[in-house]
Amino acid sequence: MKKILFLLMFASSGLFAQKYEGDSWATVQSKGSGKLAVVYYPQAGLISEEGGKMKGLCVELLNDFAAYVQTKHGKKITIEYQGAETVFSDFLKVTQNTPNLLGVTYVTVTEERKKVMKFTPPFLSNQETLITHKDAPTLPSLKNINTVLKGYTIKIIDGSVHQKYADQIKRENMPELTISTGPSGAEILKEISTNHKLFTILDFTEYVDAVRKQLPVKRQNVQIGPIQDLAFAMSKQSDWDEIWKEFLTPEYRKSEKYRKAIATHLGGAYLSVFK
Repeated sequence: MKKILFLLMFASSGLFAQKYEGDSWATVQSKGSGKLAVVYYPQAGLISEEGGKMKGLCVELLNDFAAYVQTKHGKKITIEYQGAETVFSDFLKVTQNTPNLLGVTYVTVTEERKKVMKFTPPFLSNQETLITHKDAPTLPSLKNINTVLKGYTIKIIDGSVHQKYADQIKRENMPELTISTGPSGAEILKEISTNHKLFTILDFTEYVDAVRKQLPVKRQNVQIGPIQDLAFAMSKQSDWDEIWKEFLTPEYRKSEKYRKAIATHLGGAYLSVFK
């Protein structure tokens, strides 16, 4: 059985390598040019393909990164978007198991994930958000959730950090809560739009996207965990992390250019919460 599992893991790693393949930073340095391979998990406002073009805050950030490397180090980087993984857990697996590949979306940096992946410095801050249908009663506190949202169930993204918050709510406040998972935030929000007895926990950026799409949902004003860092991810074998540390500094995040990009792609709703 162990031999079969090993062969399956080896085979899946081979498939990743065939689909996603980029250069290392060491190769770019020695040759003077190369490609930064990118896999992405689509999220409107952050990274998505529209009309054959890549758009979003992350795309602008990647372009700035390539320009920085060209100016500071005289090396030409070609950003190559090699594919989208629309199931978040698959996105994480591909990123973790493929060398010389940058995983681009809103990945929450956790100590557990640091054990199996590397991260760039954070590019955004995030607050986990409890979202219900717009007609759901207002929840004043998590302490009241068992009565205010009595009979509700929760659905979260498979493989996300939201699992621990759902487990905590069930353990501390709502013992009869049924927890299920879905492939993406977009799919879950679509379901909440028609299911008045369903709620979720998502990153604030997904709530911003739901507001833009005028979905019939609302953000409940309750605290879910601490403010978190969002970053790009890569495998432990990657050597791109050092040059990213050089580029993606607190000063860059505070720059007028970057804050303007945030306002353009995420809007005032984000800047009003994370000043």
